[in-house]
Amino acid sequence: MLSLCVVSPVLAATKDCASVQQKSGGATAVATAGGGAAYQKCLFDEQEATIKQQLASYKNLIDRSKESVKTAYDAKINEENFTWKDVDLHMQSEEAERKLRVAQLGKDKEHAEQVQIEKNLLSRLQKIRSLTSSVHSKKVGRLQKRREAELSDYDSSLAEYELKLRQQKMAAF
Repeated sequence: MLSLCVVSPVLAATKDCASVQQKSGGATAVATAGGGAAYQKCLFDEQEATIKQQLASYKNLIDRSKESVKTAYDAKINEENFTWKDVDLHMQSEEAERKLRVAQLGKDKEHAEQVQIEKNLLSRLQKIRSLTSSVHSKKVGRLQKRREAELSDYDSSLAEYELKLRQQKMAAF
């Protein structure tokens, strides 16, 4: 997770507003309503610009981190899907072999016991395949939920960062 590094917008904002204060007549103008309001507006605008700049930088950092998380989880999901398809293909092949074996043995009474064994094995194989499919679906679902949770954490981090910047700004006024 990203740590919050908050630069005080008050310090950054006072640099350019000195010219507004000087144009308004210096310290005596700040005491008057007109000069003080212009200086305060300048400070407010500069602080807002600084906050927007800091938020944009942090958002870029968050976006890169989110993209990394998406890529990592997509790779895990793709790996799980590939593994599942490999296992499923093997099970389908085995199932086809069992069906072929049952068909080859036919309804001949001398092979009746062996046919029944093959049918039982085929039935169990189909149940195992169904259960394996269910496990695969749950794994993929969990990976997707974890990915969404991590992405949500990054969104929350951005909102928290903005809140801290705004609180600092309000404390300065």
